[in-house]
Amino acid sequence: MTESLWLDEATTALVAKMPLTDIFNKFLPGDFHPPLYYLLMKFWIGVFGSSEVSLRTPSLIFALLTVYLVYKMYGKVWALLLATSPLLFYYAQEARMYSMAMFLVALAIFSFVKITKRSRVEWWVLFSISLFLIGATDYVALLILPVFWYLGRGFWKKLLASHIILVGFGVLWLPYFLKQFSSGLQVSAESPAWSQLLGQTSFKNLILIPVKFMIGRVSLDDKWLYVLVVELVGLLLGYLVYRGREAPKIIWLWLLVPLALGVVISFWVPVLSYFRFLFVLPAFYVLVASGIKSKLFLWLVLGLNLLLITYYLLIPRFHREDWRAAAIAIGNDQVIFPADSQKEALIYYRKGGQIVTEPSGKRVWLSRYVWQVFDPTDSVRKKIESLGYNKVSEYSFNGVEFYLYAYRN
Repeated sequence: MTESLWLDEATTALVAKMPLTDIFNKFLPGDFHPPLYYLLMKFWIGVFGSSEVSLRTPSLIFALLTVYLVYKMYGKVWALLLATSPLLFYYAQEARMYSMAMFLVALAIFSFVKITKRSRVEWWVLFSISLFLIGATDYVALLILPVFWYLGRGFWKKLLASHIILVGFGVLWLPYFLKQFSSGLQVSAESPAWSQLLGQTSFKNLILIPVKFMIGRVSLDDKWLYVLVVELVGLLLGYLVYRGREAPKIIWLWLLVPLALGVVISFWVPVLSYFRFLFVLPAFYVLVASGIKSKLFLWLVLGLNLLLITYYLLIPRFHREDWRAAAIAIGNDQVIFPADSQKEALIYYRKGGQIVTEPSGKRVWLSRYVWQVFDPTDSVRKKIESLGYNKVSEYSFNGVEFYLYAYRN
């Protein structure tokens, strides 16, 4: 909660401060998410302010609610393992929509399971509302829908009726979605590197999903040791998943169907980043917990999760980009970015008035944050140096890189 906001979190903060008309007319057409999370955050900061802790609290609440739903569906052990997940620990503290989407998918699963046991009106209403809320929060999370279509074949008329609110929203939102889709395709075409960063189908992006699900956001400097650790953890959790193979079919489908569809879709639209599939993480831990038949394995998995969380907390390089420290170091100097889309974090940390397109002072900071994507010819750096500035230092604030230039007298 006390880490610096990283770039996308700062975007959340700035969008939440916009007038409603600007959110819909200026921001959302160039983004690739539905509006609900941003609208929720606008209301939230209006009540609780826009501090780092305040911005991240809704994600924590949604994570806790997801754990509660898993507890209600399957019991204490299942909920305990999910609650100590290293990956959930990270994203429960991020001011983005992925924790919210995870909760809404879990809510849809919860209400659907209730429907299959006893088809009561209140469960259908809850299920219908949860589908609408998923669609209004995160496009990728809608990949859960085929799970319900497959399992609900026996009562397809009621299932079809439950989609009315979602379809109504989709019709109203379609013009915005088409603008977002067109904008996304244009960016991907102009910058293949950006497309790869977003999550094209590749072996690396595919293998990162189970790796991050198991060990969270940590790594090791020794790559061979890292591979060994991942393999050992994979053997343990894979063995437990195998032992839990008799888990309800809906759990297997919850985990596998969205991932399989994501792989296929990402050949054309890059969405295959592990954090976008946080909404299937509860299914993974339900399968792991289903394979635990003795206290030894329970303590092994709990110990592993807590060890990984502790390791994450103790090693600062695993933490988020430190734009806060960058803002402090910049002080009153000018700042130049190679693209408009990277400024949000420094604006949040009150440096927006110092961001310029051409230097005029004695010192200027040049952002090197993913410059290869936004300025592949390095034209901004070349321009600064042609104006008589010499590079005097290089800085890295946990992945946020800057060059400091001073004017030649």
